[in-house]
Amino acid sequence: VYRNPEAKGEEVKAKRMIEMLYHYYQKNNDALPEKYYQKIIDGVETDDRVICDYISGMTDPFANAKFQEFFMPASWEEEP
Repeated sequence: VYRNPEAKGEEVKAKRMIEMLYHYYQKNNDALPEKYYQKIIDGVETDDRVICDYISGMTDPFANAKFQEFFMPASWEEEP
């Protein structure tokens, strides 16, 4: 949804990151926040709908943080 050419160049990476988060939550839906996970447990919504709703509400910085948490080895993180 970005129009800036610099940001547009990152679109493929962003799409892949969202796909990876989606697949992670499919396999680990208990990693969702309690209010989302409870919808799955109670059968209120399907897993896919809950996961999509959760990811769609993420800000860019939050999605990046979750991606780093789940997929980046701690040794790759910069030192403070």
